[in-house]
Amino acid sequence: MLKMILTFMFFALLFSSCYYGVMQGAHTLGKNHITVTGGVTLPAYFSAESKREAEENRVDYLEAYPSVDFAMGATERIDLGISSFGYGVGPMMKYNLMHPEGPTAISAMLNMNYVIPIQVMMTRFSLCAGHRFDRDLEIFLGSDMGYGPDLSNIPESDDGSHDWGSVDNTFFTCIRIGCKYELKPLGSPNQNRTYIPESVLFQFSIPLDISRSMILAGLAITY
Repeated sequence: MLKMILTFMFFALLFSSCYYGVMQGAHTLGKNHITVTGGVTLPAYFSAESKREAEENRVDYLEAYPSVDFAMGATERIDLGISSFGYGVGPMMKYNLMHPEGPTAISAMLNMNYVIPIQVMMTRFSLCAGHRFDRDLEIFLGSDMGYGPDLSNIPESDDGSHDWGSVDNTFFTCIRIGCKYELKPLGSPNQNRTYIPESVLFQFSIPLDISRSMILAGLAITY
């Protein structure tokens, strides 16, 4: 299991290229609860012409990308962890402003990401509100914003590789909506079955700072 997690994280760091859409709901984990989440996000352009132009000139071009998050509940309201996105990795902290046992949560999350190819820091801040129906399903709405290298507009060198020295910094923002379904809630028959994931998350994100109309569809699985 550990080898699989480390291998997945290695490839996520190599290929994760975007920063839109935190793959988390609004609720925090709870004290001493540890999770590993792997996700993938797929871009869907609203027109074939827009997709073709993006592939040809690499302007506002987004590809499918994975992400990995390691998180632990430091308290009932605070999660600490490490996340990988945007060609890098860094710490994260999440705080639930509401009562942790209530069905409604409003959380704030801060990521500090070290972008490895450029050796600079990228910041990302997220606000998210969610409501849990029964013990299984959470519906959430969030907004992410940040500042760092413009990874949707990476210039190419003469040999076709990324020209990291010419990447500009930019502000980025998106809105997202999704749901998180618990597969092993407390008291359920699946609670102690180790082979079943803890939860699955589905999410749609809309970038607000790029010129092309698109939506990003994300799927994450938590163990």
